[in-house]
Amino acid sequence: MKLSVKLFVLFIFLSGTTTAFAQYYNQGATGGVNRNIAQQRYKGNNNKKRAENIDIVEVTVNSLAKELNLDDFQKAAVKVIYNDNKDAIMSIATEDSPRKAKEDKAREISEKIDKEIFKLLSEEQAKKYQEIIDKRKY
Repeated sequence: MKLSVKLFVLFIFLSGTTTAFAQYYNQGATGGVNRNIAQQRYKGNNNKKRAENIDIVEVTVNSLAKELNLDDFQKAAVKVIYNDNKDAIMSIATEDSPRKAKEDKAREISEKIDKEIFKLLSEEQAKKYQEIIDKRKY
């Protein structure tokens, strides 16, 4: 009787583990759980992000134009200023230097850009732009 109970328990145990491992090992020659489902699910989102190349200059100029009520001439001039400094701004991110040095360089470039932009603005726009600068974090 004891032997038949032990064999029955052993049979139940082995059949349960076989079922549990069937999902893992029945995936062909590679073995393991098929994870392609997750890759397919998120594949479309990655393509959308790659398709949208966001121009940081355009976004910045549009934001300033909206906040400062820039006219077309001012908007074009601000765009030229940012385009002239775009390479310097983008190079900061790729530099291999300490964070403090990057912050100092970013602050220096920003001050240069700000001086050029202030020349284009009316008094009211200059006040609003100064508020934007005061909120800026490096």
